[in-house]
Amino acid sequence: MRSSRPLCLVLFLALVSLIACANVAPPREQSALPAAPQYAPTNTPSPTPSPAPIPPTDVPDKVNVEFARPTVRPRPPNPTPVPRNTPVHDLAALNEYHRGIAYVAVNRDEYRSEKSRQALDELFGTGANYISLLVTWYQLDRLSTRIYRADNTPSDEDLAYVIDYAHAHGVKVLLKPQVNFSHDDAHWRGEIKFETEPEWEAWFDSYRAFIMHYARFAQTHGVEEFSVGTELVGATTRTADWRALIGGVRQEYTGLLTYSANHSGEETRVQFWDDLDFIGVNVFYHLTNYRTPNERQIREGWALPVRQLTKLHQLFPNQPIIFTEVGYPSMDLASVWPWNWQRDGAIDTEEQAMLYEGLFDMWWYHPERKWFRGMFIWNWLPDPDQGGPDNLDYTPHGKPAEEVLKRYYQMPTPMHTASGN
Repeated sequence: MRSSRPLCLVLFLALVSLIACANVAPPREQSALPAAPQYAPTNTPSPTPSPAPIPPTDVPDKVNVEFARPTVRPRPPNPTPVPRNTPVHDLAALNEYHRGIAYVAVNRDEYRSEKSRQALDELFGTGANYISLLVTWYQLDRLSTRIYRADNTPSDEDLAYVIDYAHAHGVKVLLKPQVNFSHDDAHWRGEIKFETEPEWEAWFDSYRAFIMHYARFAQTHGVEEFSVGTELVGATTRTADWRALIGGVRQEYTGLLTYSANHSGEETRVQFWDDLDFIGVNVFYHLTNYRTPNERQIREGWALPVRQLTKLHQLFPNQPIIFTEVGYPSMDLASVWPWNWQRDGAIDTEEQAMLYEGLFDMWWYHPERKWFRGMFIWNWLPDPDQGGPDNLDYTPHGKPAEEVLKRYYQMPTPMHTASGN
């Protein structure tokens, strides 16, 4: 017994030494943080810019906020009239590789302005063949069951202006309605969840009215693709409700349907993909733990998302996958927290460009992944003065990333087979 004590002590000291070595941080110049996070699915929203909270016209009693009416601005001339074709449920259209850009406004009048027209001209110059068009309605907080159009919500006329202008330039449109909170900064739409059936029924009734409005609008204005929702992680567990909603949309809208799932793992948990025409994922995966990643580290960071999305395709082989949002801020540590649109940091346009290179290198065209049909870069704003070398935001405009984007978007892409294999 006495002879075993020194051996135990030696083993204990060896274990302590191993633990200490395991916790040694990498060299500071390669460390994102003293303890950089390892990849794990994150329940975080996409980096949608949020306006100041604006209540509905008939604010419930528990909210008392004053707000300004939208200002009336001179309208630019109407775009060249083009026929508004009836949307076609043509799955072969998904063979066309989506070279998309998310066109984003959060205030009324922004889409329908002379600046917007100039910004769209520059967007079309990248070689994009699709835009996604965002429109936001609100609910007060995560427990509210009422969804409403706020005074800053882009009007139907605003949306129609962009749609017509895009179509006049041969660019197709994905209409992408979404819900945000007007008075709940502590939560996001992925946390909408209720305890009782009456609450769920009330919320889905309100959500259905919201989505059906835009489904009819999309039909009237010849929109090619329509998203029935965006990042509603807590609500998409209710598969039967979504199947019923999708069935109702199909009765009003004859184009192609998707849902825009969050990268947090929602994309692999959704069970109603087979009711839709393609799988949409908002892609802001954590890629590296490095302050200044190199090309090899970025490619290695994509390995897990590639495996996850390949498995998702195997579960739903008839639905191709499109990134309905993907992008990076021009900010230090963009590969560590690509989803975090609220943080601050040092400008790093070169890292943004490197991440664009990695994105296209991994996804632009791989014969073994014919099921992948393109992406919508996040994002482009209705302002020709957006971006530039001193800008931290996601837009590639006026930055090295824009040149990477143009290089890929202006090269020919091979056709895919309709099988999705």
